[in-house]
Amino acid sequence: LLQSTRKPLLLKLDEAQTLGTVNAPPPGQDGITANVLKKIHNGAVNHPVILIVGGLGTTADAFGVLGISRFVSGCLVELGALEKEAERSVLRDWFTKDGKAKGDPAAWIDAIAQETHGWPQHILSYVEPALDQLRADKRVMNAGGLNTVLEAGRIGRVAYYKQRVGSFRGDQIRCLARSIAGITPGKPIEYGHIMSSLVAEYGDNEEKKLFQRFLEKGILTKCGIGYIIPIPSMHNWLVNEFACIQTKS
Repeated sequence: LLQSTRKPLLLKLDEAQTLGTVNAPPPGQDGITANVLKKIHNGAVNHPVILIVGGLGTTADAFGVLGISRFVSGCLVELGALEKEAERSVLRDWFTKDGKAKGDPAAWIDAIAQETHGWPQHILSYVEPALDQLRADKRVMNAGGLNTVLEAGRIGRVAYYKQRVGSFRGDQIRCLARSIAGITPGKPIEYGHIMSSLVAEYGDNEEKKLFQRFLEKGILTKCGIGYIIPIPSMHNWLVNEFACIQTKS
């Protein structure tokens, strides 16, 4: 199929980390998948092909299983928070271009940026209710409207955190939260530190599977020589919500 045309191709693959789990090639087809990826990777399709891949922190590992362990410099991009000025520009564009806001949006931008920390998902949690509020207030940005937006954004942000941890039992999340309590958000936590907490709770069989699930769901991601909760505000939420809860005997 890839070689049936001479036209340049732009291919997109999202949720690529699932190539190593639920969407792993079935037995007998893994070689086919690896060969196709290698042809694209090595420029052997005989015409221009670009493959854009998006996925969580285990994506590179999934490609490694399929025979691609190295990427050209600059091709592997670790996405994180926006720079402060970029975040402000994004918010300003939403309010002025999409929301057609009247007046200077600086006060709204200042207040919202204090809570979004540059994370695109958080920005959307505040932008969507902000646009609704602007329509309700005839595009006027007032203090009462901002308070409504901030409250709705906080609810949306917490709903996102709950969705991310929804496939785990409460005791599993509590165990992880206790292992990161006292650690500064964004500071890498050594593998052994997290694992010692999991081993103490679950023994030597379940803890490795649970750690891998935290990686696959994007709750943990590799950072330098350790691991972090990729969203600092989610780190704080996990600790505040779960680390101080005592299990009843």
